[in-house]
Amino acid sequence: MLSFLLAILLCQANTTSAQTTEPTRYTVYGYHKVHPGMRDDFLKLGKAWKKIVAYKKKNGMQDDWSLSSIISPAGASTEFDYVTRHVFVGDAQLAAHLEKPFLPENWQSLLTLDEIKLVLRANEIRTYVKGEVWSIIDQTMADDIDKSTIAVFNYFKQPEGKTQADHIKMETDIWKPVHAARVKDGVMKGWILLNLNMPFGSSQPYDMATIDVYTDMKQMLAPWFDAYFKKVHPGKNMDQLMKQTEDTTNLVKGEVRMIIDRLSWQ
Repeated sequence: MLSFLLAILLCQANTTSAQTTEPTRYTVYGYHKVHPGMRDDFLKLGKAWKKIVAYKKKNGMQDDWSLSSIISPAGASTEFDYVTRHVFVGDAQLAAHLEKPFLPENWQSLLTLDEIKLVLRANEIRTYVKGEVWSIIDQTMADDIDKSTIAVFNYFKQPEGKTQADHIKMETDIWKPVHAARVKDGVMKGWILLNLNMPFGSSQPYDMATIDVYTDMKQMLAPWFDAYFKKVHPGKNMDQLMKQTEDTTNLVKGEVRMIIDRLSWQ
């Protein structure tokens, strides 16, 4: 049953992705709520997870990983306060991840004794709130995007009468060129358009997302809107472009995440 369901979802992901011969890149986000007084232990646990992921990358099991804290929204009532990001290239890597345990059989040999104890206490340290599988549809990124520390995650849902194809066309026609110009000028690190593969169904509050990636919070807060819209869409009515955006999709919510560790960081 899992294999049949996975085949349907991967077919859907490849259909909605940009037309390319490259394998689909999938991102599995894990959402975590740290228990009171356990923040330091959770961050140490993250270092242990990073060692395990490094082993998996070396052995062709996944491509990338990062750990982020949620800057906004914030507070005790939030659903989660940390997010892990696991990146897989192609259907085979994702399928293996979904079908097999996260910990490889030899995982204890990869860690120190203290790190092993942390992994065994993971459920005491944090609650794993939920997981989501996303596929990358389109992107524009700087070569040094790994130096970024801020990711603004925008969640979308299409209104009645509009489709994901409508959303993709709008993003490609209006927003991608604007962000590509910003990346070229060095005022942002990247922009990514995503499709939600799991969970799925009409009851989901969102089904697409974009990520705006910045070097730091100062870069994220710098004004850019008017200048880049006029630069990229000269002679076009900005209000009409915004109305076209609003008619095509609804911004359900936004999150600001601070990346505190990456697989590529020492």
